[in-house]
Amino acid sequence: MAALFRDDTPIERYCLARHSVYVKRDDLYARPPAPPLAKLRGAMKLLTRLYCDGIRLVGCWDTRISALGQGIAACCSTFPDMNAIVAYPKTKGSDEPLPIAKARELGAEVLPVVAGRITISFAAARSEVVGRGGAMLPFGLECSESVASVAQAAARVPPHYTTGGTVVVSAGSGATLAGLVRGLRGRPSRFVGVSSGRSADSIQRCLSRYGIESTRSIRLVPAREAYYVPIDYECPFPSHPHYDRKAWRYLAEHKMSLQAPLFFWNIGG
Repeated sequence: MAALFRDDTPIERYCLARHSVYVKRDDLYARPPAPPLAKLRGAMKLLTRLYCDGIRLVGCWDTRISALGQGIAACCSTFPDMNAIVAYPKTKGSDEPLPIAKARELGAEVLPVVAGRITISFAAARSEVVGRGGAMLPFGLECSESVASVAQAAARVPPHYTTGGTVVVSAGSGATLAGLVRGLRGRPSRFVGVSSGRSADSIQRCLSRYGIESTRSIRLVPAREAYYVPIDYECPFPSHPHYDRKAWRYLAEHKMSLQAPLFFWNIGG
């Protein structure tokens, strides 16, 4: 039986109007029943630390469009006696999102929280998890383990793919972008983080927490749509309509002005 997670993920070449784009398919880090989600690199590091500290119950906050809860449930299944609570915002009259249902199938307990201000909803979920002796995972899995895991994966990329070029990635919290800045050995002329919904100021604050200050070599592109608005934009590889595809659209529309080589980090949802 194949392992749930891959040691490394492939780099694929695509032609975009005669421009070569190298795509790091880090969405392929996990195999089913885990979702295609690169964030699980950091999740495994964090869960390993918590498990060694004696934690056997973890909670995570998921959105209605992400698959993080499903991923955390899959990750927990690799640890003996590790259980997960997956909380998500429940709106009146809405069905349970498919990734949440899959998290339940993988053994997670599902905790619907009345949708409202995100800070209040997250605090309510954390209170439930901590009250039962568990640990709540950071919002959006923004933590040092996430940054370190991306940096380690980035360090494996041969320098010629990125040296002097442009690296484009979807930016949710900013943790993946921080890991790329820290880890890539071939230094690009510019990193471009395309927001999936969060403000550029919030993403920069995340970068600053990991020692990465605002410079001309890092460009944060504000979101054109709200987080919950997907886009239907042509993409030659599997990409998430709320995350990667928004960043791919930016690359496709600006390819003429971006310094080659062009390198795209695909993270999944």
